[in-house]
Amino acid sequence: MNTKKGQKELTIVIPAYQSEKTIKNTILSLIKYFPQAEIIIINDDSTDNTKEIKDIFQEQIVYLENETNKGKGYSLRKGFAQAQGKYIIFTDADLPFKAQDIERVFQKLKQGNAIVIARREEFYNDVFYKKLFRPFLYLILYLLFGFKYLDTQCGLKGFNTQAGKKILAASITNEFAIDIEILYLARKLNYPITEIIVKQELFSASTFRLTHMLRMFTDLFKIKFHHYEIS
Repeated sequence: MNTKKGQKELTIVIPAYQSEKTIKNTILSLIKYFPQAEIIIINDDSTDNTKEIKDIFQEQIVYLENETNKGKGYSLRKGFAQAQGKYIIFTDADLPFKAQDIERVFQKLKQGNAIVIARREEFYNDVFYKKLFRPFLYLILYLLFGFKYLDTQCGLKGFNTQAGKKILAASITNEFAIDIEILYLARKLNYPITEIIVKQELFSASTFRLTHMLRMFTDLFKIKFHHYEIS
């Protein structure tokens, strides 16, 4: 895949919701570590001061905003549609993984891997319902999709632009099931997936709630039985 003249080599996409306490430092870290990267922030109708980053960073970032709260999946679709990089990586707004881990994903993509996903070495700071939910989720994923992944929800995934844009454009889920749908569509499109192990460094309060859990299970069946017109 050749880089077009003037094209960024890397785009980093970050969905942000109620992220005023972390997003500024996240952007500063990414600009420092990836000075040539395109950084796209999608503000998912936050009610705090997340939007202030638009004025703080101006042309250093691409700032997008959802008119209403839509969810991670919707925000990623919007961000990937705008991305200009040869490679696209998405991560969480609080940057829970080291910039060096993003670099590892980037290098794996540059080596020719179509999709690179991270798996957390250990799970920390889980609320009780997430501890109960996780093994049940992965049992359901195995039964529905035959998945043997141990951490589909890790918020660090990278793509070459062809794979990333094709998968996200075909996706239908708006919330946290997007990570699972990405893996499902990757398999349907015969994109190989490479996995790396990462250590979670930051443990911010999660925006994942019990209501999201219930909607996720509904979305899993939507994914399973949706007729995707892709090739």
